[in-house]
Amino acid sequence: MAEQFDLPLGGRSETTGHVELFRSYGRFETYFEDAVRMRVVTYCDSPEFILELFDRVESLEQLEVVAGDVADYRERLIDKPELADRLEQLKRDDKLVIYLCETKEVHSKLYLIEYSAESDDSDGSDETDASQQTFEWTDSDSTASGGGTDIDESEDAAETETVRPATAIVGSPNLSSNAWTRQANTGVVFETATDTSLWGELVDFYEEHRSYNNDGPFLDDLTERLERTSDDRAEVVSLYTEGKVKTRDEVGELHGRLDERIESEVDEVDLVLGDETELSEGAEEKVDEQQHESDDGESEGSAEDLDPGDESETRINLSLLGHSEDAIEALSRMTDYDASLSGDSLTTTPQAVQQYKRDVYEVPTMRVQRAQTGDNAPVEFGRALSFHTDGRVYRVGQPLPDDPDVVDTALSDLEGYFETVDKYGNCNDEDAVKAHMTEALLWMFWAPFANRDAAFYDQYGIDLDKALPNLYIYGESDAGKGTFAQFVLSMISGGRVVNPVDADEVGKRKVRGMRSANTAFPVVVDDITKDTVNRLDTFRNYWGNWTPEASFPLFAFISNDKRPDEWFRNRSKILHFNVNFDTSYKGEAEVNRLIEQDNPLFLWFTHEMLTRELTLSNDDDALRTARAVMLEFYEYAGRDVPEWFPRRPAEQEHDAGRDRWFDLLKREDITTEDQGDRLRVSFPEEMSTDTYTYARDPPTVARVERRGRDLLIKSPAEFLDWLGEPPAGAELDGRVSEGTGAETSESESSGGVIGRVRGLFS
Repeated sequence: MAEQFDLPLGGRSETTGHVELFRSYGRFETYFEDAVRMRVVTYCDSPEFILELFDRVESLEQLEVVAGDVADYRERLIDKPELADRLEQLKRDDKLVIYLCETKEVHSKLYLIEYSAESDDSDGSDETDASQQTFEWTDSDSTASGGGTDIDESEDAAETETVRPATAIVGSPNLSSNAWTRQANTGVVFETATDTSLWGELVDFYEEHRSYNNDGPFLDDLTERLERTSDDRAEVVSLYTEGKVKTRDEVGELHGRLDERIESEVDEVDLVLGDETELSEGAEEKVDEQQHESDDGESEGSAEDLDPGDESETRINLSLLGHSEDAIEALSRMTDYDASLSGDSLTTTPQAVQQYKRDVYEVPTMRVQRAQTGDNAPVEFGRALSFHTDGRVYRVGQPLPDDPDVVDTALSDLEGYFETVDKYGNCNDEDAVKAHMTEALLWMFWAPFANRDAAFYDQYGIDLDKALPNLYIYGESDAGKGTFAQFVLSMISGGRVVNPVDADEVGKRKVRGMRSANTAFPVVVDDITKDTVNRLDTFRNYWGNWTPEASFPLFAFISNDKRPDEWFRNRSKILHFNVNFDTSYKGEAEVNRLIEQDNPLFLWFTHEMLTRELTLSNDDDALRTARAVMLEFYEYAGRDVPEWFPRRPAEQEHDAGRDRWFDLLKREDITTEDQGDRLRVSFPEEMSTDTYTYARDPPTVARVERRGRDLLIKSPAEFLDWLGEPPAGAELDGRVSEGTGAETSESESSGGVIGRVRGLFS
């Protein structure tokens, strides 16, 4: 894409232009009169103004807006359901597309205005006054073939054949009528036509700005929600525009204060595996002192009994002054345990708080500790992971041992679990299954640190709901999914948590409530249905009210159903345990032994994660750091990395859907067509129901849409990138028709992989 280009001056007048000082918004808007299509780059605009523009310019058929100021764009629709409804309807009617520039703060202003072919006067006025300076130049190549680039590739053939008079404005005016009484605006106005090379260069300039959009058109999520539900449109739009204020909820704040008080009052204990209890340094000194004071042989108390960090004697007082009755009532459930409410004060014990949380939220408290140096200072994440259980506060994390053989043994034990696939599993690809299992383990190890990542990403304005994916594991009923959950939960909790959460207890209220629990311990939900997950709309904006003081847990859903709806897949890591395990006492006994076996890998992993500085990567691999840490463990131990270890996301490395598509494209009864800006795949009637499966195989960025027995692939580049290298033995070139080469771009020549794959769409 061109970022700058020359404007050759000359004596002919195919294209003319002038520099103009716009004295009022009314004068600027005269260039919009009789416009049929507009493409605009602007720093600031407003949804209301866009609607007014459609009302004022009756001839306007299409409007594209690239908005540079996106800090609170979504919030501009809060409590405005009628506004959101009209904008979505215009989008649905292919009249309006708004692109938000998430990757750059764009301050450019560019207007590409096309008029109907019958229009004689693009600006509605022949006047020239002191506010204009006119100049002319030669546009010697009046077609796109003159060395420029093609007109907007998204235009269909009918549109590109129509030559329209056009105006382009490059200057300072925003697409807004605000502040014109206090501002002066200037622009360079080009009066030209859509078949000139100048216009082609300007379109390239526009598309360069549009490329700063990553998440697709604004309101795509609302359109998805409307398409997948039978609920009343007005009700769906109203829910979408409900007010959201990014402040920490009261219950979550109180839980956080309770946890901080417990951490400050109780001596931390290093989490060690086995029955050994390792006290903090202060607790050890206290134990020694008490033992010296006692008579020889008369003390029957163990080190554990003498630990001054024994929370059965520790009372925690928390002021509730200033909090709402609803928040206080929520905490009143703690009185069912060892706690009391008196006026505006809560008195309890660490043991009571932990038992209350385990019963109400079904997961323990695990959080990276925070520090704040002043009232207005930002919250800083510490280098300690706290785990509240057993009436104690455990400090999780240990540096790697001096002896590499200890690490080698731990890795060997871990591999032993995955190798049960080879011993007792029935599957087509053992390496693929083990890679997906390893990917799931990496996610479980990483999940407790997601809030630390959230604080880092949030300062760059990155969408947390997509950057911090939840997990969805699916497979047959005997695929070992539940057993895997027990295995990993035991590893990250030191054997203190084994069982997943019951799926019958999970709904929207449960998910919303988990954000108040002040824990980052992953919520693993077993035996949940795809339909239940699809109804959990809270995950569309799960991180919306998150603040750095809060700890939100991530969710891992385990299901027998195949992948859920697109909106959830777009926010999740989807893994397939494509295996069926034999039912045998021997296999069950071995797995149980592995679950009960102490393995310190997570303790070392925690230390490594919290001692590394976070950086922005060139990809969207949420587990990139976790992957690197595990590979470094192998290097430290001098152990060969298994071939099945996922060095990149396993769902990309081993994708059954991709293989399924290559098989599909080789079928003689499948009709394919390359339409330039999109690809079409037509299925025979007997495969009409299979379109659902194939539509869900590619990533959401490929934008696959079902239309009867056809699949339309609206983002061919992303789709072809997903297909990647054809599998061995796939004879793709034989399907390429004689005319395909003309349709394949120079960057995708028939000699390349992408060109060969694209050749299937003849």
